[in-house]
Amino acid sequence: MKTTIATKQTLQEVQLERRPTVKGLLDEIAKLRDTLQLQEARIETLKKQAMEDVLTGLPNRRAFEEELKKSLSYYERYNRNGALLLIDVDAFKSINDTLGHMAGDELLKHLGKQLQKHTRATDFVARLAGDEFCVLLREVSQEEAIRKVEELATAIALAPLRYDGKDICLSISVGHCMFGGAKCQQELFDKADRAMYAHKNDLTLIDNS
Repeated sequence: MKTTIATKQTLQEVQLERRPTVKGLLDEIAKLRDTLQLQEARIETLKKQAMEDVLTGLPNRRAFEEELKKSLSYYERYNRNGALLLIDVDAFKSINDTLGHMAGDELLKHLGKQLQKHTRATDFVARLAGDEFCVLLREVSQEEAIRKVEELATAIALAPLRYDGKDICLSISVGHCMFGGAKCQQELFDKADRAMYAHKNDLTLIDNS
């Protein structure tokens, strides 16, 4: 009988030892919370990387497409016009061929900074691919968009890149289309693209709006 009581007491003591304490539970909850916060931070980092151009730090094509969709929806709802500017570096291939790809990369980073410098905080600057960039101008008229095109081309021409002890001068071709000048996102992009290449080939193509 005494043995049975002693056995029960031993089992109870073992069960008490195995029973988690309040402090132990709180510690475990804290660890889980830290793990969750770490995972959330990683997810946010991955989301940012998916929308960011690695070389310039600017938004990439995916981010641009989402922003363009939002801008067009805003225009359609509130009738506040804007413009899409497509930008291409003139003779970029020859720069890469003569000065090397590292110089070309520095030039692209330099261009990205200049575009941000000469646009408003409310505008959207992105690198699409290669030497192709874009700017979304929000709430501007046709006249304001044309002035911005001219301003950007002049500003870039007057701001050479200092590289390896030399100044690399560059020029850009810019084409634009007003939001009101296209029926859909693809048409807007196509019109701005045609205007850009017309500029590059010294043709005159006046955008509608």
